[in-house]
Amino acid sequence: MNEYYNKEDSAKRVEDFKKAVNIMEKAISKAFFNGYGLMFKYHKIETGEHEQRMLLTVSDIKYNSDDEILVGGCINTNGDYRQFFMENMMSVRPFTYVSID
Repeated sequence: MNEYYNKEDSAKRVEDFKKAVNIMEKAISKAFFNGYGLMFKYHKIETGEHEQRMLLTVSDIKYNSDDEILVGGCINTNGDYRQFFMENMMSVRPFTYVSID
């Protein structure tokens, strides 16, 4: 059992996780402050599935009553609003949406 647990590997995994969260936070804040959209994979807890999601605009970042961070905004050009738990987001990429009307 002690052979399985390697303190150095565990420390590296924690450090890698912190770097990933830092990159994700930077991507979300860049989208929020510059009016960009976000593409991301979202982990649905109920089904265990990962699905590709998009926010055309990021209009708010807030805590809920359980101290979980929610990222909210419009998911389409009709103005439909959704909120996503930041801890369930991964592979977050900001983008600039250009409307050609």
